[in-house]
Amino acid sequence: MIGIVHPGNMGAAIAGLLDKAAWASQGRSSATRVRAAGLTDLGTIARLKDNCEIVLSVCPPHAAVETARQFRDYPGLYADLNAISPATCAEVARLVPRFVDGGIIGPPPVHAGTTRVYLAGPQSPAVAALFEGTALDARVLPGPAGDASALKMTYAAWTKGTTALLLATRAAARSLGVEDELLREWELSQPSLPGRSQDAARLGRERGWRWAYELEETGRTFADAGLPDGFGIAAGEVYRRLPRDGDGDAFSYLTGPGSPRS
Repeated sequence: MIGIVHPGNMGAAIAGLLDKAAWASQGRSSATRVRAAGLTDLGTIARLKDNCEIVLSVCPPHAAVETARQFRDYPGLYADLNAISPATCAEVARLVPRFVDGGIIGPPPVHAGTTRVYLAGPQSPAVAALFEGTALDARVLPGPAGDASALKMTYAAWTKGTTALLLATRAAARSLGVEDELLREWELSQPSLPGRSQDAARLGRERGWRWAYELEETGRTFADAGLPDGFGIAAGEVYRRLPRDGDGDAFSYLTGPGSPRS
């Protein structure tokens, strides 16, 4: 049996690809219980550790280390598939006896060809084998644990980082009183950007609360590579300013009452 901690949208979709998947409902929300319908509920983390030979950690990145702490004495294989920096990955690896590093790129896997999980570390093939013939494309990297996290971070730095930049750019133009002029210029010279900025606002409202820490982790990744960490830190701050409930105008939330034109 394969354990999932915890079945959010991504974790539940991944668990649904497995023949026998289990979770622990103790302390989890009613929404998580709905997503976990069809999985074997073992109740507690202790029972999950006793009954599962592999555990996949798929949780918001800020919870990755704390989740791993619950598996210090777990004899099975623990795969962290979260969006964390190589440094945080190393911290997780020190907490569990048997470790696989992973990084997911793409949406929750429903159809083949949309989503990949990259895996690194000597025991990665055991995790990759779980997904043979499923909608999740599991790819083992030749390097050590940490490489899958590094790949995820550098990928997210561009995709989620540029989304944050578009949000901040349009918010700054609004605050400075030139938003309409910027949109007209974009229509002339960068015709994809008005629509992309609206998409960025929607995604930021829906997912920014999860992306904020992830982008800060990209900053840590850049710093470890000898590059400025400010890109990731600033992008994380953009997302932190957005309301978690997803309501309201994202550009106005970013500038707030202290903006020059408010």
